[in-house]
Amino acid sequence: MRLHRTLLVATIVLLAAAAAAVPWQPIDPFSPIPPQSTRESLDLNDPAIGVSDLLVYNSSFSEDAVYDALDLDNGDGSGDPDQPGWVDPRTYGGSMLDLVGNGLREPINVIISGKSDKHVLSDLGLKDYIRTIGFSFECLNLHMGNLQRADLGDGKGWVPEMFEYRETGFPGAPGRWVGACWESLYGGNHFRVWKQNGTMANTGAWFLAVSKEKNLKYHHTIDRDGYNVGRDLLVAAAQRGGKWNNVYYKADVEWIDGLLDPGRHGINHNIGQDGRTAVLTVKKVDALSHGFIFWGLEALGNWIAERIAAHLARFLRQIGVI
Repeated sequence: MRLHRTLLVATIVLLAAAAAAVPWQPIDPFSPIPPQSTRESLDLNDPAIGVSDLLVYNSSFSEDAVYDALDLDNGDGSGDPDQPGWVDPRTYGGSMLDLVGNGLREPINVIISGKSDKHVLSDLGLKDYIRTIGFSFECLNLHMGNLQRADLGDGKGWVPEMFEYRETGFPGAPGRWVGACWESLYGGNHFRVWKQNGTMANTGAWFLAVSKEKNLKYHHTIDRDGYNVGRDLLVAAAQRGGKWNNVYYKADVEWIDGLLDPGRHGINHNIGQDGRTAVLTVKKVDALSHGFIFWGLEALGNWIAERIAAHLARFLRQIGVI
Protein backbone atom coordinates (compact mmCIF):
# COMPACT_ATOMS: atom_id res chain seq x y z
CA MET A 1 0.00 0.00 0.00
CA ARG A 2 2.83 2.35 0.95
CA LEU A 3 4.57 1.49 -2.33
CA HIS A 4 1.43 2.35 -4.32
CA ARG A 5 1.10 5.65 -2.47
CA THR A 6 4.75 6.47 -3.17
CA LEU A 7 4.32 5.64 -6.85
CA LEU A 8 1.19 7.81 -7.02
CA VAL A 9 2.99 10.79 -5.47
CA ALA A 10 5.96 10.29 -7.80
CA THR A 11 3.63 10.15 -10.82
CA ILE A 12 1.91 13.39 -9.80
CA VAL A 13 5.27 15.11 -9.32
CA LEU A 14 6.50 13.91 -12.72
CA LEU A 15 3.31 15.06 -14.46
CA ALA A 16 3.53 18.47 -12.81
CA ALA A 17 7.16 18.81 -13.84
CA ALA A 18 6.35 17.78 -17.40
CA ALA A 19 3.52 20.29 -17.59
CA ALA A 20 5.78 23.04 -16.34
CA ALA A 21 8.42 22.10 -18.90
CA VAL A 22 6.02 22.38 -21.83
CA PRO A 23 6.71 25.67 -23.59
CA TRP A 24 3.95 28.22 -23.15
CA GLN A 25 1.94 28.75 -26.32
CA PRO A 26 0.40 32.13 -27.12
CA ILE A 27 -3.27 32.46 -27.93
CA ASP A 28 -3.98 31.66 -31.54
CA PRO A 29 -5.50 34.87 -32.99
CA PHE A 30 -7.47 32.82 -35.50
CA SER A 31 -9.16 30.67 -32.87
CA PRO A 32 -12.44 31.87 -31.37
CA ILE A 33 -12.16 32.98 -27.74
CA PRO A 34 -14.88 31.72 -25.38
CA PRO A 35 -17.38 34.44 -24.49
CA GLN A 36 -16.78 33.86 -20.76
CA SER A 37 -13.08 34.70 -20.98
CA THR A 38 -11.45 35.93 -17.79
CA ARG A 39 -8.09 37.51 -17.02
CA GLU A 40 -6.90 34.11 -15.79
CA SER A 41 -8.08 32.15 -18.84
CA LEU A 42 -6.39 34.63 -21.18
CA ASP A 43 -3.20 34.71 -19.11
CA LEU A 44 -3.33 38.51 -18.80
CA ASN A 45 -0.80 39.62 -16.22
CA ASP A 46 -0.72 43.32 -17.11
CA PRO A 47 -3.40 45.34 -15.26
CA ALA A 48 -3.36 47.96 -18.03
CA ILE A 49 -4.81 45.44 -20.51
CA GLY A 50 -8.38 44.29 -20.09
CA VAL A 51 -10.16 41.25 -21.47
CA SER A 52 -12.10 43.44 -23.91
CA ASP A 53 -8.82 44.85 -25.28
CA LEU A 54 -7.56 41.39 -26.16
CA LEU A 55 -10.90 40.31 -27.62
CA VAL A 56 -10.93 43.33 -29.91
CA TYR A 57 -7.30 42.69 -30.80
CA ASN A 58 -7.86 39.11 -31.89
CA SER A 59 -11.21 39.62 -33.61
CA SER A 60 -9.73 42.30 -35.87
CA PHE A 61 -6.51 40.45 -36.67
CA SER A 62 -5.48 40.88 -40.33
CA GLU A 63 -2.21 40.12 -42.10
CA ASP A 64 -3.22 42.63 -44.78
CA ALA A 65 -2.77 45.43 -42.25
CA VAL A 66 0.99 45.25 -42.88
CA TYR A 67 1.53 47.47 -45.88
CA ASP A 68 3.08 46.10 -49.07
CA ALA A 69 6.72 47.18 -49.07
CA LEU A 70 6.55 47.85 -52.82
CA ASP A 71 3.41 49.98 -52.68
CA LEU A 72 4.25 52.80 -50.27
CA ASP A 73 3.16 56.42 -50.22
CA ASN A 74 5.78 59.13 -50.71
CA GLY A 75 3.37 61.81 -49.49
CA ASP A 76 4.16 64.31 -46.78
CA GLY A 77 4.48 62.47 -43.49
CA SER A 78 5.34 65.53 -41.45
CA GLY A 79 3.21 66.42 -38.48
CA ASP A 80 1.98 69.75 -37.19
CA PRO A 81 5.01 72.11 -37.25
CA ASP A 82 3.79 73.75 -34.05
CA GLN A 83 4.00 70.47 -32.14
CA PRO A 84 7.18 68.94 -30.69
CA GLY A 85 9.04 66.15 -32.44
CA TRP A 86 7.14 63.57 -30.42
CA VAL A 87 4.64 63.42 -27.57
CA ASP A 88 4.75 61.01 -24.64
CA PRO A 89 1.90 58.57 -25.44
CA ARG A 90 0.94 58.42 -21.77
CA THR A 91 -0.12 62.07 -21.89
CA TYR A 92 -3.35 61.09 -23.63
CA GLY A 93 -3.81 57.57 -22.33
CA GLY A 94 -1.39 55.70 -24.60
CA SER A 95 1.59 53.52 -23.76
CA MET A 96 5.20 52.92 -24.72
CA LEU A 97 4.46 49.20 -24.51
CA ASP A 98 2.84 47.56 -27.50
CA LEU A 99 0.31 44.73 -27.22
CA VAL A 100 1.14 41.20 -28.36
CA GLY A 101 -1.62 38.75 -29.28
CA ASN A 102 -0.98 36.78 -26.09
CA GLY A 103 -1.78 39.76 -23.87
CA LEU A 104 1.85 40.48 -23.00
CA ARG A 105 3.77 43.59 -24.02
CA GLU A 106 6.96 44.61 -25.85
CA PRO A 107 8.79 47.92 -25.35
CA ILE A 108 8.62 50.70 -27.94
CA ASN A 109 12.20 51.74 -27.38
CA VAL A 110 13.16 53.97 -30.35
CA ILE A 111 11.48 57.12 -31.67
CA ILE A 112 12.34 58.82 -34.96
CA SER A 113 11.48 62.43 -34.20
CA GLY A 114 9.00 64.39 -36.28
CA LYS A 115 11.75 66.99 -36.66
CA SER A 116 13.70 64.59 -38.88
CA ASP A 117 14.21 64.97 -42.63
CA LYS A 118 10.85 65.33 -44.35
CA HIS A 119 11.42 62.38 -46.71
CA VAL A 120 12.22 60.04 -43.81
CA LEU A 121 8.81 60.83 -42.30
CA SER A 122 6.95 59.49 -45.35
CA ASP A 123 6.13 55.78 -45.71
CA LEU A 124 8.43 55.33 -48.69
CA GLY A 125 11.10 57.53 -47.15
CA LEU A 126 11.23 55.41 -44.01
CA LYS A 127 11.87 52.33 -46.14
CA ASP A 128 14.62 54.21 -47.97
CA TYR A 129 16.15 55.34 -44.69
CA ILE A 130 16.17 52.00 -42.90
CA ARG A 131 18.13 50.51 -45.81
CA THR A 132 20.94 52.97 -45.04
CA ILE A 133 21.36 51.37 -41.61
CA GLY A 134 21.24 47.69 -42.55
CA PHE A 135 17.51 46.85 -42.60
CA SER A 136 14.99 45.99 -45.29
CA PHE A 137 11.46 44.70 -45.77
CA GLU A 138 10.69 41.06 -45.01
CA CYS A 139 12.03 38.26 -47.21
CA LEU A 140 10.44 38.49 -50.69
CA ASN A 141 7.93 40.88 -49.11
CA LEU A 142 6.28 38.01 -47.21
CA HIS A 143 4.99 38.85 -43.74
CA MET A 144 5.02 35.96 -41.30
CA GLY A 145 3.91 36.05 -37.70
CA ASN A 146 1.28 37.89 -35.75
CA LEU A 147 0.68 41.60 -35.80
CA GLN A 148 1.18 43.71 -32.72
CA ARG A 149 -0.74 46.84 -31.74
CA ALA A 150 0.17 50.11 -30.09
CA ASP A 151 -1.65 53.13 -28.67
CA LEU A 152 0.56 56.20 -29.16
CA GLY A 153 -1.83 58.49 -27.32
CA ASP A 154 -2.68 60.40 -30.49
CA GLY A 155 -6.40 59.64 -30.49
CA LYS A 156 -6.34 56.58 -32.78
CA GLY A 157 -6.42 54.01 -29.99
CA TRP A 158 -4.88 50.55 -30.43
CA VAL A 159 -3.80 50.23 -34.06
CA PRO A 160 -1.84 47.43 -35.79
CA GLU A 161 1.77 47.86 -36.79
CA MET A 162 2.24 49.53 -40.15
CA PHE A 163 5.53 47.91 -41.13
CA GLU A 164 7.99 45.30 -39.96
CA TYR A 165 11.61 45.58 -41.04
CA ARG A 166 14.44 43.13 -40.54
CA GLU A 167 18.22 43.19 -40.53
CA THR A 168 19.92 42.43 -43.86
CA GLY A 169 23.19 41.22 -42.33
CA PHE A 170 25.28 44.15 -43.51
CA PRO A 171 24.42 47.51 -45.17
CA GLY A 172 25.33 46.49 -48.74
CA ALA A 173 23.65 43.08 -48.65
CA PRO A 174 21.31 41.93 -51.47
CA GLY A 175 18.53 41.91 -48.89
CA ARG A 176 18.09 45.61 -49.53
CA TRP A 177 16.35 44.64 -52.80
CA VAL A 178 14.95 41.14 -52.20
CA GLY A 179 14.09 41.52 -48.54
CA ALA A 180 15.81 40.42 -45.36
CA CYS A 181 15.85 36.68 -46.06
CA TRP A 182 18.99 36.14 -43.98
CA GLU A 183 17.34 37.49 -40.82
CA SER A 184 14.15 35.55 -41.52
CA LEU A 185 16.18 32.32 -41.37
CA TYR A 186 19.05 33.03 -38.99
CA GLY A 187 17.58 35.67 -36.71
CA GLY A 188 18.97 39.07 -35.88
CA ASN A 189 17.63 42.55 -35.36
CA HIS A 190 14.14 43.65 -36.37
CA PHE A 191 11.50 46.24 -35.50
CA ARG A 192 7.82 47.07 -35.85
CA VAL A 193 6.64 50.57 -36.72
CA TRP A 194 3.75 52.90 -35.83
CA LYS A 195 3.10 56.54 -36.73
CA GLN A 196 2.06 59.23 -34.25
CA ASN A 197 -0.24 61.36 -36.41
CA GLY A 198 -3.67 61.37 -34.80
CA THR A 199 -5.73 64.41 -33.90
CA MET A 200 -4.48 64.53 -30.31
CA ALA A 201 -0.77 64.30 -31.11
CA ASN A 202 0.07 64.95 -34.75
CA THR A 203 3.87 64.93 -34.53
CA GLY A 204 4.63 62.73 -37.54
CA ALA A 205 7.10 60.74 -35.43
CA TRP A 206 7.81 57.06 -36.04
CA PHE A 207 7.67 54.80 -32.97
CA LEU A 208 9.72 51.59 -33.20
CA ALA A 209 9.61 48.42 -31.10
CA VAL A 210 13.12 47.06 -31.67
CA SER A 211 14.44 43.68 -30.58
CA LYS A 212 17.06 41.12 -31.53
CA GLU A 213 15.58 37.68 -32.06
CA LYS A 214 16.68 34.08 -32.39
CA ASN A 215 16.63 32.07 -35.62
CA LEU A 216 13.73 30.24 -37.25
CA LYS A 217 14.49 27.05 -35.30
CA TYR A 218 13.48 28.94 -32.14
CA HIS A 219 10.46 30.55 -33.85
CA HIS A 220 11.99 34.03 -33.76
CA THR A 221 11.66 34.35 -30.00
CA ILE A 222 13.55 37.27 -28.49
CA ASP A 223 17.24 36.73 -27.81
CA ARG A 224 18.79 37.14 -24.37
CA ASP A 225 18.64 40.86 -23.49
CA GLY A 226 17.21 41.24 -26.99
CA TYR A 227 15.21 44.42 -26.36
CA ASN A 228 18.20 46.42 -25.12
CA VAL A 229 20.69 44.89 -27.55
CA GLY A 230 18.43 45.35 -30.58
CA ARG A 231 17.79 48.99 -29.72
CA ASP A 232 21.48 49.73 -29.15
CA LEU A 233 22.52 48.09 -32.43
CA LEU A 234 20.00 50.16 -34.40
CA VAL A 235 21.04 53.39 -32.67
CA ALA A 236 24.73 52.72 -33.34
CA ALA A 237 24.01 52.17 -37.05
CA ALA A 238 21.91 55.36 -37.19
CA GLN A 239 24.72 57.37 -35.62
CA ARG A 240 27.25 55.99 -38.11
CA GLY A 241 24.93 56.86 -40.98
CA GLY A 242 24.72 55.45 -44.48
CA LYS A 243 23.30 56.04 -47.94
CA TRP A 244 20.56 54.77 -50.22
CA ASN A 245 19.91 56.01 -53.74
CA ASN A 246 23.00 58.19 -53.27
CA VAL A 247 21.38 60.11 -50.43
CA TYR A 248 23.33 59.98 -47.16
CA TYR A 249 21.57 60.13 -43.79
CA LYS A 250 22.93 60.43 -40.28
CA ALA A 251 21.12 60.64 -36.93
CA ASP A 252 21.65 62.41 -33.64
CA VAL A 253 20.43 60.55 -30.57
CA GLU A 254 18.93 61.69 -27.29
CA TRP A 255 18.38 59.15 -24.53
CA ILE A 256 15.17 59.48 -22.53
CA ASP A 257 14.58 57.77 -19.19
CA GLY A 258 11.18 57.28 -17.62
CA LEU A 259 9.00 56.54 -20.65
CA LEU A 260 9.26 52.84 -19.83
CA ASP A 261 9.45 51.14 -16.45
CA PRO A 262 12.57 48.96 -16.35
CA GLY A 263 12.15 45.27 -15.65
CA ARG A 264 10.36 42.26 -17.11
CA HIS A 265 6.90 42.40 -15.53
CA GLY A 266 4.33 41.80 -18.26
CA ILE A 267 7.03 41.80 -20.96
CA ASN A 268 6.84 39.19 -23.71
CA HIS A 269 9.16 36.18 -23.29
CA ASN A 270 9.87 37.33 -19.70
CA ILE A 271 12.95 39.26 -20.88
CA GLY A 272 13.88 42.39 -18.96
CA GLN A 273 14.61 45.80 -20.47
CA ASP A 274 16.35 48.82 -18.98
CA GLY A 275 13.58 51.38 -19.54
CA ARG A 276 15.63 53.66 -21.80
CA THR A 277 14.26 55.11 -25.04
CA ALA A 278 16.39 56.47 -27.89
CA VAL A 279 15.04 59.48 -29.78
CA LEU A 280 16.66 59.83 -33.22
CA THR A 281 16.63 62.99 -35.30
CA VAL A 282 17.59 61.92 -38.82
CA LYS A 283 19.01 64.44 -41.26
CA LYS A 284 20.29 64.27 -44.81
CA VAL A 285 24.01 65.01 -45.14
CA ASP A 286 24.19 67.14 -48.29
CA ALA A 287 27.98 67.07 -48.47
CA LEU A 288 27.93 63.25 -48.84
CA SER A 289 24.86 63.05 -51.11
CA HIS A 290 25.31 63.04 -54.89
CA GLY A 291 23.40 65.04 -57.46
CA PHE A 292 20.22 64.18 -59.32
CA ILE A 293 21.86 62.22 -62.17
CA PHE A 294 23.66 59.84 -59.82
CA TRP A 295 20.57 59.55 -57.64
CA GLY A 296 18.40 58.73 -60.66
CA LEU A 297 20.69 55.99 -61.95
CA GLU A 298 20.97 54.22 -58.61
CA ALA A 299 17.26 54.65 -57.88
CA LEU A 300 16.37 53.08 -61.24
CA GLY A 301 18.65 50.12 -60.58
CA ASN A 302 17.17 49.61 -57.12
CA TRP A 303 13.63 49.87 -58.49
CA ILE A 304 14.32 47.19 -61.13
CA ALA A 305 15.93 44.86 -58.56
CA GLU A 306 12.96 45.21 -56.21
CA ARG A 307 10.48 44.38 -58.97
CA ILE A 308 12.43 41.31 -60.05
CA ALA A 309 12.35 40.07 -56.45
CA ALA A 310 8.60 40.77 -56.24
CA HIS A 311 7.89 38.78 -59.42
CA LEU A 312 10.03 35.94 -58.09
CA ALA A 313 7.98 35.86 -54.88
CA ARG A 314 4.73 35.87 -56.85
CA PHE A 315 5.96 32.98 -59.02
CA LEU A 316 7.03 30.93 -55.99
CA ARG A 317 3.60 31.46 -54.45
CA GLN A 318 1.87 30.29 -57.64
CA ILE A 319 3.82 27.03 -57.80
CA GLY A 320 3.29 26.40 -54.10
CA VAL A 321 6.88 26.73 -52.92
CA ILE A 322 5.97 29.45 -50.42
